[in-house]
Amino acid sequence: MKQHRLTSDQWSQFWSRDTVTTFVRPFDGNYDEEFADFWNTQFSRLADGARVVDLATGNGAIALLAQSYSIEHGKALELVGIDYAEIDPAGMLAAHENLQPLLAGIEFRGGVRIEATGLDDASVDLLTSQYGFEYADAIGAVAEASRVLKPGGRMALILHHVGSTVVEHAREGLDQVQFCLQKEEIDKRVAALVTVMGEAVTPEQRRALKSNRKAESLRKKLNASLTRIKQRSQKYTDPEGFMGVMVPNLLKVFSDYKEAGTAQKLKHIRDVRAAFDAYRERMADLAGAALSPAMVDALVERFEAAGFVVEKRGSLHYKGSLMGWTLELEKPVA
Repeated sequence: MKQHRLTSDQWSQFWSRDTVTTFVRPFDGNYDEEFADFWNTQFSRLADGARVVDLATGNGAIALLAQSYSIEHGKALELVGIDYAEIDPAGMLAAHENLQPLLAGIEFRGGVRIEATGLDDASVDLLTSQYGFEYADAIGAVAEASRVLKPGGRMALILHHVGSTVVEHAREGLDQVQFCLQKEEIDKRVAALVTVMGEAVTPEQRRALKSNRKAESLRKKLNASLTRIKQRSQKYTDPEGFMGVMVPNLLKVFSDYKEAGTAQKLKHIRDVRAAFDAYRERMADLAGAALSPAMVDALVERFEAAGFVVEKRGSLHYKGSLMGWTLELEKPVA
């Protein structure tokens, strides 16, 4: 059965945030250590003036690494980043003043599929993609890579691994969403209490709610639900992950929005629920894109059938944790 994929609009929403990488918390600024080492090794093999195209670039993490390498090593690389989303890295990362000179040297193209890049035939020296190529249609993506690479050109990929820490966190995230929304129906509990509280904003009005049996009953049920969610969070490898961010955000109706009217509070709840749903779809998409060893075998066979030579196939570990597959390929000179 074909895996459901996020739409261009959903990816655009995902990248409309102030972060360079896919992962917000683990990386300060951009990918480092083993990730950076892998990509710098690829860039080190390029000649001065080589053209590098980063597929599924997002907010340009890999393109930025290439630009940094280019400047540090005096290589005038021509850099292009393309993505299915309507991306605007310079705008999204405006607060990162140190990145602006780097971004200025990269051409970004949004609304572009990996399977149909619009690039000229035999125009690219190196194709790169981190956690992106596996979301594309393999047949079309391999054919397109073969078309745009120069003879002797190379391709380097980091792909989601079914056994990686990344995918395990995605599965945990899905479980957390299901527990919060299906098991505890936390958004509905908060909305029900907010509705009964109505326009009680003064201290006197709030005190009067203590004698409101329905309000007290709903409050007790909500607190019991929050206790169960807190207990559940301890079973996950990252207890402060999804539950530790989204649930407190939902509860802002009782703090940041305590002076607001009912309609505004309910809107906040709907907005948070939409964020819950978007996160669930993103994690389902990620988990569904992960490749098993057999799936990597099939992808390698497809590349080889298209005339590629597989230089190296391996796995990437970051600070001891498995993060993905690596694949390095060459389009031979005819």
